[in-house]
Amino acid sequence: MKVLLLALGLLASWGSANLADVSYVEEVTSITKGQKGSQKTVNRVYIKGRNQKVRSSIEADKKMAQVLEKQGQALESSTILRLGEANVYKIDHVSRTFVENKLPAAKPVATGKDVRKDTGGPEIQFRVKEMSDTKRIEGILCQHVAADMVAQYYDPATKKLKKTNRYLYQAWVARDFPGYKEIRGFQAQQARQTSYPSLIAGGLEQLRGTVEDFEALAEEIEVLEGFPMQSVLKVYVRRAGKEGKQIFQLTRTINSLSRAPLSPAEFYTAKGFQKVKN
Repeated sequence: MKVLLLALGLLASWGSANLADVSYVEEVTSITKGQKGSQKTVNRVYIKGRNQKVRSSIEADKKMAQVLEKQGQALESSTILRLGEANVYKIDHVSRTFVENKLPAAKPVATGKDVRKDTGGPEIQFRVKEMSDTKRIEGILCQHVAADMVAQYYDPATKKLKKTNRYLYQAWVARDFPGYKEIRGFQAQQARQTSYPSLIAGGLEQLRGTVEDFEALAEEIEVLEGFPMQSVLKVYVRRAGKEGKQIFQLTRTINSLSRAPLSPAEFYTAKGFQKVKN
């Protein structure tokens, strides 16, 4: 419900304004504890009205590149959302192919009891605190925000605690800068129209398939007011009878914010690319 109310409020101002084009670069670095090295992804984000494109470049050594290839993940790819047509295009720049799909409809807003508890999922606790310190990133004033989410898993038979996952999130968020209205407006329109996951939700999309509480974490962090210019997420796990340990870290930085006009051609597949099936 919180997400829906936020989306409706943003849509009211977004739809009545003369919107500019927005682009920026997002650098995301992930570290999985126990594995050598890290993975860095550079996302170039473009927003023009109801269209969005994210071009992703993954920097990986030969071994990691082979792993990603086996997982079907391209080192150079783009995703284009065209909300006006309700279409999504996933482009592989290495193989010069693309897949076109219709965007799925938005999911009904959950009401009543917490759905996760009703379905036997973990008990979720989420806390957020706005700090007093500020700093400027890319010349934009940012507020320090900290969030803490705990997911506790219980044995359904014995009711004893089996495992606790903890997510510590630190971010510097901006709430008033040229381009903020356009970024948040697109997010609100997308949330209202489709259940397709946001590609500009603070770099969290890289956690999908990596941490088991991704959906809950993304939902909680999504309602934090502001656009994260810098953030660090640390993931810890503690099993019953054992000490807790950090298993993952995700760092995100925004730079090169621009409101320069974007060509409409940016949001179409390039000539010479072959359309393929899923």
